[in-house]
Amino acid sequence: MKKLEGLNLIRELTALFGPSGCEDAVRDFIAAQIEGDCDGYCIDKAGNLIAKICGRGMDYEQAENPRRILLSSHMDEVGFMITEITEEGYLRFGPVGGIDPRVLPGRHVRVGKTPVQGVIASKAIHMQTAEERTKVIPVRQLYMDIGAKDKADAESMVSVGDWGVFDSDFVSFGKDNAMMKAKALDDRVGCALLIEVMRDLKSRPCDRPFDLYFAFTCCEEVGISGASVAAFGVSPELAIVLESTAIHDLPNVPERSRVGKVGAGGTLSLADNGTIYDRAFVDYALRTAADKEIPVQVKQAVSGGNDAAHIQKSMSGVRVLALSLPTRYIHSASNVACYADYESMRALLLAMLREWKLD
Repeated sequence: MKKLEGLNLIRELTALFGPSGCEDAVRDFIAAQIEGDCDGYCIDKAGNLIAKICGRGMDYEQAENPRRILLSSHMDEVGFMITEITEEGYLRFGPVGGIDPRVLPGRHVRVGKTPVQGVIASKAIHMQTAEERTKVIPVRQLYMDIGAKDKADAESMVSVGDWGVFDSDFVSFGKDNAMMKAKALDDRVGCALLIEVMRDLKSRPCDRPFDLYFAFTCCEEVGISGASVAAFGVSPELAIVLESTAIHDLPNVPERSRVGKVGAGGTLSLADNGTIYDRAFVDYALRTAADKEIPVQVKQAVSGGNDAAHIQKSMSGVRVLALSLPTRYIHSASNVACYADYESMRALLLAMLREWKLD
């Protein structure tokens, strides 16, 4: 397989079919991309792919038990599960992960073991009552149309229990194509970062008195979190979670209510709904960014959550840091982010890991 980088790598990762519990295609793609770029990898019982780059240098050789640092990003995306096939050949479904039902009607989807295309539909506005037009259509009243003529035809293509995802092309847009739109930027951008950081550290070795582990994890979107399994397996002292975070930099949203700003660099969290982050770790990231003149911002709200909550509480505790890509319209078919923010995150990670200065 051709090794991809940058936008091309993100484009391919976001296109893959990988709702929670069905990360196989994403994991296989990542395994092919990192072949030869690490000191080995394994797939654990939870389905996480964990790669390792050993430390080096005199301090590493003399250490009886070298430090272990974990970098983590989840492979799964939000999606759907088929719950019923009607006599007319339509598919009833439930969400897999946190999806706002308002973003569903009219969206293209791919569903089934050999994914087929479809569209999420509901009663046309012409047929809705005045009251119905003022309400959000609940998921139980939506259905997927895969072009089947009846139940038997639909059952020849999909089965109850099959998974589905949004079907949405990757698009670069805006001035100088600075922006990117795709499904599953949450969290395939984190996976792309792990791949590119791993390659850089392997191809341009430097002395580091610690082992690095790169965990591509499962089932984050449904809260099961393969990251907790990965953390128990690696037993790290510190962990960096790479994520996407919802950003409210929209018209009519007051500054005090915004989480951050797209285009202002990666976002460091002080606290969210699952984690209080290690302040010394955050300060180290901020100092590194300032020293290297790398754009970075601090999350302005206590909101959301990620795999850090599971990793922090594993074993006897792990010091955690979360670095997130500011992303608009998260958990929809059209996530939007700025590629320069991705590059800033990559630069900051490499600077922190190459010139480690955290006790």
